[in-house]
This record gives sequence, C-alpha cells and structure tokens, in this order.
Amino acid sequence: MSSDDAASKRSYHHGELRRAMIEATDAILRENGVEGFSLREAARRAGVSPGAPAHHFGNAAGLLTEVAILGYDELGRYLNAAEPHDATPASLRALAKAYVMFALDHSGRFRLMFRKDLVNRSDSRYSQASRQALTPLARAATFVYDGHDLEEAIQTGDYAGIFAAWSTAHGIAHLALEEKLNFATDGDRAQDFLDRLLPAILAAQWPG
Repeated sequence: MSSDDAASKRSYHHGELRRAMIEATDAILRENGVEGFSLREAARRAGVSPGAPAHHFGNAAGLLTEVAILGYDELGRYLNAAEPHDATPASLRALAKAYVMFALDHSGRFRLMFRKDLVNRSDSRYSQASRQALTPLARAATFVYDGHDLEEAIQTGDYAGIFAAWSTAHGIAHLALEEKLNFATDGDRAQDFLDRLLPAILAAQWPG
C-alpha cells in the first residue's frame, strides 16, 4: 500500500477532521491563493479520502465558509486590540492600520473572506462574524464622520461614514497585497510601507 493510500485510510474524530481540513486549506491559501484551492487537494493534505470532508462540510463552499468565518474572528481580534477608548481621527488611523496588518499577516484568508463566489454568505454565522469583526471600525467611523453612535446610524440607515472608512482601509490593504504601492517605497519595501508610507496615507485621510 502506498503512503497516499495509507493516508486516505486515516480516520479522525469530527473535531480533528475539521481542524485538519482547515489547516490544510489555510496552507493552500497561503501558498497558492484562493485560485489554487480544491477540496481534493485539501483532503490529500489532511490525509483523508476525497469524500470524507463532504460529510462534515457539505462541499468546498462549506469548508471555505468555515475558514472565512475564522478569518473574520481573527480580524475582530486585530481591531479590538487596536480600538482606542475615544472615537477620534487617531482612532480611525489605528483601526485602519490594524485592518491592513491583518490583511498582510493573513493574506489567504483576507482574500477569501470577500469572495462571494467561494463562500456561503447566506450562512448566518458568516454574517454574524463579519458584522462583529467590523464593529470597532464602524463605531469609530460613525462618530468621526457623523458625530453620533453606531446604534443611531443603524436605526437611521446612515452608513456613509462606515463605508468611507471601510473602503479606505480595504483599498489600502488590497493595494499593498497586490504590491501596487511598491513604487513609492524604498529599501526594505515592506518595512518602509509600514513605518513611513502607511502612516502618511492614513494621516492624509484622517488628519488631526
């Protein structure tokens, strides 16, 4: 029996298989991006038969949705750690920086989280995770742009400030990941971006 055949016979408890498949998917996303993902490859890396993941995740979208939810959970930790006690332009700069740092640290998950063709957005856990993760940014943006709290913005449907702040942070993150900002950096480009260019961009957007 080949090593691949032996691996395909490996059995996991439910929690172990879930963890193994998520770890395998993360590795594929890091190495090959979302375009390089397949359920068969994730199963191979986890050492299980191609049909085993379907029993737990349903299909590839089910597995990728689980990974995207974990991505939002991690993004929430980044933003919560950066959230100051006051809602000021400085707070938006700190939150936007944390958003960009998450994207750079977890590029595979970041790209996946916003792919409507790959994740199941009708999953209530996905919607809840995304809203919860972005709450610190939304709270600060609502106050800085509009001078009222997040609950009032939700009641009135006034999301302009939230989308302005989110678009800024997300746009910077995407440009950085695609190396579109390299022409404006010198030496150690990644470090120069973090130390000089990113703070300058955020200060230009939210001075004071």
